Order: sequence, then C-alpha cells, then structure tokens
Amino acid sequence: MLVRIDFPLAKGFSVVSLGKNRARGYVRPKSAERVGRRMADDKADEKKDGEQARAPEPPEVASQDGENRVAALEQELRSKSQEAAASYDRYVRAVADGENLKKRLQREKGEAIRFANENLLRDLLQVIDGLELALEHAALGGNGKSVVEGVQLTLRLFRDVLERHGVKEIGDPTGAAFDPATQEAAELRSSPAVPPNTVLRLQSKGYLYNQRLLRPARVIVAAGPTSGEGEEPGENEPAQ
Repeated sequence: MLVRIDFPLAKGFSVVSLGKNRARGYVRPKSAERVGRRMADDKADEKKDGEQARAPEPPEVASQDGENRVAALEQELRSKSQEAAASYDRYVRAVADGENLKKRLQREKGEAIRFANENLLRDLLQVIDGLELALEHAALGGNGKSVVEGVQLTLRLFRDVLERHGVKEIGDPTGAAFDPATQEAAELRSSPAVPPNTVLRLQSKGYLYNQRLLRPARVIVAAGPTSGEGEEPGENEPAQ
C-alpha cells in the first residue's frame, strides 16, 4: 500500500524512490510518520524560540531598574544643587569682602590726605616756640644781640624741619650761568664786567622737594650789550 505525502519534507529528508514503476513523491507509511513527527517538533521549537525572543522583561524587574535610575538622578541633582549653593555662598561672601575692603581703603585714603601734613605741622610748632621766645626776650628790654641770636637759632631750627621733610635749598647761584630749569629771571641788568646770562644777584632762594623743583630761585641776570655800546663815536655816521 502506498501513501501520498501532501506536505513538504523536513530538512534533511528526501523523497524515497519506490522503484521504477512507482511515482516520485510517495514514501512508506512509517517513514511518513517519522517525517511528520520531526516536522512537528521543528515547528514547536521555532514557536518556542520566537515566544522567548518576544517575551518582555517581568514587570517587577523593569520597575526596579527604573526606580534605581530615578534614585541615582535625584542623588546627582541634590549633589549639584549643594555645589551650586556653596558656590553662590562663596560668591556673595567675596562680593561683601570686596565692598568692605573698598570702603576701608577709601576711608584710609581720605584720612591719609586729611592728615598728610600732620608731622610737618608738629615740627613747625617748634619754630613758633622759638619765635615766641625771641619776642619775650625783646619785650624784656634785652640787648639786640640776644634777639638776633634767638632769630638765628629759630631760622636754623626751621631749616632742619624742612630738610627732615624733604625740602632742600638749591643754593646761591650768584656768578654762575643762568639756569632756566631751576631759576627765574626777575630782572635783566646790563653789566659789562661779566658775560651775558650770568647771575648777578640772588633775590630769593630756590627749593627742591624730594628732588623735584618746589620753587625756582629769583635772580638778576646780566644782559648782553645794548645797541650802540662799545662803538666809537661817529662810527655809524654817514660819510660827508
């Protein structure tokens, strides 16, 4: 008895040849039964593999992973928030310290300008004491010599005070060439005995303050020969 197989053969099987007078596509009953079982097993395995591949994760596993991720993000957010708060606090403190420093420096600068001459004025009080003492001696009817000595002492004391505070005399430039950098010509006077631009006399002394000109010296300067000086009489008269 021959049985016709109407379904495709499983992988690895081929149609069994039943002889030259039997058509292809026919197999023995037992062979057909084995082929059917194997094909059914293959389909069951494929279905099982597909279901396993498509099966989602259990809900409790997915929920736990999400909660862990959220907790990690919340922790990171708290950490960053704390860092930002600390940075802002440092910024506010730095701004406040800067403002306090600025105010303190302005206050100290104002006090320094206001009391810049405190030491100088304190030293000048000694000069006033010396002048008052000289006037007391003069009022008591003392001789003129004691008054002069008192004034000289006071003048020397006053010069010492100026030197301590950086003020220095330039010196008497009489007889030297006129220096416009440190001198001021108060008068030009003709003097054939000296070359032109020679300082003839000092009117008021010049002073330097910490090597910078505080006041120029006022001097009388020799002028050059005036027009007509040194010429023989009639030298420029027209010829007759």
